[in-house]
Amino acid sequence: MELQGDQNTILTPEAKTFFESEGYLVIRNALTSGQVTELNQAIDLVYEQQKTEDRLERGGKLNLRNCIIHHDAFLQLLDMPTAAPLAWQILNWNIQMITTHLIVLPPSEEPDDNVKYKIGLHRDGGTSHNEMQEPHPRILLKIAYALSDQTDPASGATVLVPGSNRLSGRPSTDPETGGARGAISMNVNAGDAFVFEQRAWHGVGRNWSNISRKTIFVGYAYRWVKPMDYIAMPDKLVARCNPIQKQLVGVVSDPLSYYLPVETDVPLRAHIGS
Repeated sequence: MELQGDQNTILTPEAKTFFESEGYLVIRNALTSGQVTELNQAIDLVYEQQKTEDRLERGGKLNLRNCIIHHDAFLQLLDMPTAAPLAWQILNWNIQMITTHLIVLPPSEEPDDNVKYKIGLHRDGGTSHNEMQEPHPRILLKIAYALSDQTDPASGATVLVPGSNRLSGRPSTDPETGGARGAISMNVNAGDAFVFEQRAWHGVGRNWSNISRKTIFVGYAYRWVKPMDYIAMPDKLVARCNPIQKQLVGVVSDPLSYYLPVETDVPLRAHIGS
């Protein structure tokens, strides 16, 4: 199901029902063309820095965790009004950012059919899916911002299995492809976004197009879930944050607030009128 990004994106009853059933939603035009240009310039700069420091993976892939600290342009995604409100409408107000993850996937040769659909299908949340009883509760979600055109089936777009958020165990295998039965490719335009929850099985597609696939994932979880890729944000970044952003990067007056929220630490509560 698709929503149109606006300045306060609303989770409609129809969209909520779809998300509960399928585990994802698409947000068209979540970013303006100017924002796409700005973020691409930042990504290209960060990519070159990581390349210089010999931090790229095989094939030139950039897999950068906690990317929000690597360029000032990335902070705006934390509470992007066209998409981020879906995070607190789905999870409610007692949340924070759990990860920011930049993936740049350069093109390579078209893979053989016997490996094309081997994409590292997984659920998010680390080992939590092994440690929690089935069916798992929803504890986190991610919003993926496409910064490159991913409409080409060969573009390396995220592959997702609709409805797998309600599964116990792994999705069944499609005997014709060897991939997950019912899997779809999130073939979106640059500037579009999509939100998916941690129980939805997904993976990174293979890119044999003629451009690099660029995506930034911003993950949100309940505040009593430990962040995945940071302990505390640098003071320099916190100083740039508005009150809601400060909540989202985990600023608290007392550690107990993560479990028993103090009003001043959770401005989202008043913001959404809960």
